[in-house]
Amino acid sequence: MKQMKRIMRLVLAGLLTAVSVSAAEPNTLYFMKYLPYRMRMNPALQPVCGTFVELPGISTIQVSAGNNALSMNDAVYLNDQKQMVTALHPDFGNRELLYAKLKRNERVYAEASLTVLGFGSRIAERGYFDFNVSVRADANVTVPRDLLKFALYGTPDTVGVNRYKLKSLAVEANAYLDLGGGYSHRINEHWSVGGRAHLLLGVANARARFSDLNINATSDYWQVVGAGKATVSMPSFKVDSDDEGHITKGGMETTDVDDILRNYEPSLGFALDLGFEYKPVKSLSLSFSLKDVGFMSWQNATVAEGDIDYTFDGMAYRYNRNDMQQYGDSLAEAFRKSYVYSAETKRYFTMMNAKMYAAVEYSFLKDKMSLGLLSKTELVSGKLYEEITAAYNIRPCRWFGISASYSFFSGGFSSMGLGLNVRLTPFSFYLVGDYMPLHYTEQGIPYRAQAFNLQTGIVLTIGCKNKKFVPYFEQTDFAD
Repeated sequence: MKQMKRIMRLVLAGLLTAVSVSAAEPNTLYFMKYLPYRMRMNPALQPVCGTFVELPGISTIQVSAGNNALSMNDAVYLNDQKQMVTALHPDFGNRELLYAKLKRNERVYAEASLTVLGFGSRIAERGYFDFNVSVRADANVTVPRDLLKFALYGTPDTVGVNRYKLKSLAVEANAYLDLGGGYSHRINEHWSVGGRAHLLLGVANARARFSDLNINATSDYWQVVGAGKATVSMPSFKVDSDDEGHITKGGMETTDVDDILRNYEPSLGFALDLGFEYKPVKSLSLSFSLKDVGFMSWQNATVAEGDIDYTFDGMAYRYNRNDMQQYGDSLAEAFRKSYVYSAETKRYFTMMNAKMYAAVEYSFLKDKMSLGLLSKTELVSGKLYEEITAAYNIRPCRWFGISASYSFFSGGFSSMGLGLNVRLTPFSFYLVGDYMPLHYTEQGIPYRAQAFNLQTGIVLTIGCKNKKFVPYFEQTDFAD
């Protein structure tokens, strides 16, 4: 119960204070030609450099987190007395304004990726092959607006029944090893195509979804009605239950790595990336790709499911900390007394968070500068999330490049993306980020950002100045 209460409070706190989890490269990276990582977004895009080598643990470190609706200033702001207050303050807060900012389904996410090793090289001038191994993790929480409405307002109708629809509530987290190999081929000076295959070795998955979930609340009682299922696939995960099958405790049976590996049965998955690039003229590039189209097959699942029909005493309309604790405790109690643990081990499938990229880039001044526009569409838990990024790129010489971008639909015109690449042969250092905040409080807290996405590292790049490694339509004065 205490753990469930903490989870509920952390989810709500994250929604209200997040500075906005398949790992996703920063959008700005798509237009940085001297880095090999745009091949991971579109396998048709060949790097300028003939060969690259990723160094274990330091070549790719990527993290991102955020939500799709709220920024810090929606939940915390200065009042007329120049005091920092929250939207839930009983005297100075504005719950109505906070609620108006919420989308129908609020998405909170976190993602991370770390390279274990990687390599890429040009083949016979027209081809480019690359291979890498990385550790990836992601987590997504989909919170229906009605859940927060219930938390913020309770039972405003004190006579009738307040009805809240929570069917879209979902939680999912993944951790896995990604072994990926790709090939790009330049058909002619206009067309390039590429593909990439991923063999996925699953480490852990946890997910909870509902086929139906509603709260019918009055000032005297709450009734939680619905049906749901929670599933966990994790080495050495054990569940304790009572005589009726209700879960009393769950967690790792052992933390000893040797014991875990001894009994580990790998979960396997597969995914594909496909892409093309079309250059009608030397200065214009049109490209399109699909990324992470695939699935995971998880072994030895621990399953809890059941029909929920639970009634308990309600709470008053007013908002206070005690009510919030009761709110979390009551929902956790409803799930605990309704879900029944199944000791049978099962296999189940999950889909990857597929992405679609479409981009146009126009270069000028002999490719020393360019303007780019990128559309990114992501499929998460059956819902589509769209974003458009505009970028301005400067690459005056082969050892230095910088990009600046802005992503629409995230940040409210208060954040921007930046990319920096400095190459000191053969080492190439880079730092790329989207949604870097432009507004901060006096305490240094980003004030208006909904998200951040950062990738950095040092990669070995070789053959960046040799003409035989540069496709005809990529040759410029500085690629001598």
